[in-house]
Amino acid sequence: MCEKIVIKDGSALLPDGLTVTDIELSNGVIARIGRRIPAGESSAVIDAEGKYVLPGFIDIHTNGIGGFDLTKGVYDAESGNFLSSEETYLNGLDNALKKYAGTGVTRAVLTSLASPVSDLLRVFRYVNTYRNDTRRQAWSEILAGIYVEGTFMKQVEYRGAHNPDYFNEPSRELFDELQRAAGGLIRIVNVVPEWGTPALDLIKYLTSKGIVCAAGHSGATGVQYSQAVANGTRLATHFLNGPTGSSTKPFDGGGAVESVLRADDVCTEIIADGYHVDKSYVMDTIKRKGFDDVVVITDSMFPTLLDGLQTFSILGVEGRVSSNGQYLQIADRGNALFGSTLTMDTAFSNILNWLTEPIEGIWYRLHAPLSFEEALLKSSDVCSKNPAKVIGIFEPKATSGANNLRDCTGSIETGKSADLVIADIGETRGERRVKIDRVFVKGRSI
Repeated sequence: MCEKIVIKDGSALLPDGLTVTDIELSNGVIARIGRRIPAGESSAVIDAEGKYVLPGFIDIHTNGIGGFDLTKGVYDAESGNFLSSEETYLNGLDNALKKYAGTGVTRAVLTSLASPVSDLLRVFRYVNTYRNDTRRQAWSEILAGIYVEGTFMKQVEYRGAHNPDYFNEPSRELFDELQRAAGGLIRIVNVVPEWGTPALDLIKYLTSKGIVCAAGHSGATGVQYSQAVANGTRLATHFLNGPTGSSTKPFDGGGAVESVLRADDVCTEIIADGYHVDKSYVMDTIKRKGFDDVVVITDSMFPTLLDGLQTFSILGVEGRVSSNGQYLQIADRGNALFGSTLTMDTAFSNILNWLTEPIEGIWYRLHAPLSFEEALLKSSDVCSKNPAKVIGIFEPKATSGANNLRDCTGSIETGKSADLVIADIGETRGERRVKIDRVFVKGRSI
């Protein structure tokens, strides 16, 4: 790794807006920001003139990419099965993290499907082994943790692409077993409120340990969901995507959707591919919740960036790739969707486009366009700053002291981890698209 790198003359997206400036990276952190930083002693100088320098993207909800699935391992196209020996799994994870980096992702929280507990324990141990393997450090820095999504779900009708045979009643003991196997890497857990007392007990327990409690795939009433929020739930799992209960009736506080929209303490995940949630509803959610309480995710699965795949099966659920390759469907359930093939560079581009065009809403009549610079800032908030805040890596914890700023990310500021994307943003037929040029993780050009 170069001890020192100077990025010259890029249009840097700083917290207060775009500025043409130089950025010095040293020992993994952003050391200086300013014009005409001397480059004579630098190990490397990168000319970014005409390009944008953005905070690295952070995807806090992704099942896999490039043929790799966190829960099942590496997909073998010839047999249609997943290979999960330890060495195959570790190499598959290595390749997946490279794929994430190629889409501008500098931190990813890998997400598990509902699966036999014994299988989860095994692959969580693999992930812990990977994270502690110094030979793989070049890519392991991208791995920001594990998101347990399917294990503590309940109702079959809200299963989405999860297999209900593997749902479990919320349990401190089961979580602790999973966390031991993962070596403490579990950062987010989906606990559906309709379990009642066992759910509230686990939510309080997780919150006391600094674990983010999420709730999605939920048929909870508004009252049940609000009780979960009161006990520590802070994240709505892929909000408005399919299996989320809603009710326009005045009984029981509505459903999960109504409770999330009312709750100031709950941040909403949005799959920003335009298929899982129509852009009108995305804009309405942003309007209702505010930019600070929206996080863009991909919910991507192993077919993402995997050419030639048309149909597949995972954990007993049959799926197929859409004819345009831009989303996945559950094979026997009409328009029910099955994760996504979205990548964060495309998600960022979509949000940027939606914010810079007038869009008719559903709950709101019209969303007026923002200026390009303001839209760029807000797109970065929902793709970088907000997800960093959700998993607690945007600013030092009160107990950790200022010296740990170097471990924080999500914005371009002096002292923070040097997690950056250099990109072109071109426009064709009115559509802006981000094209990744370089990615830096902790100051390392990858």
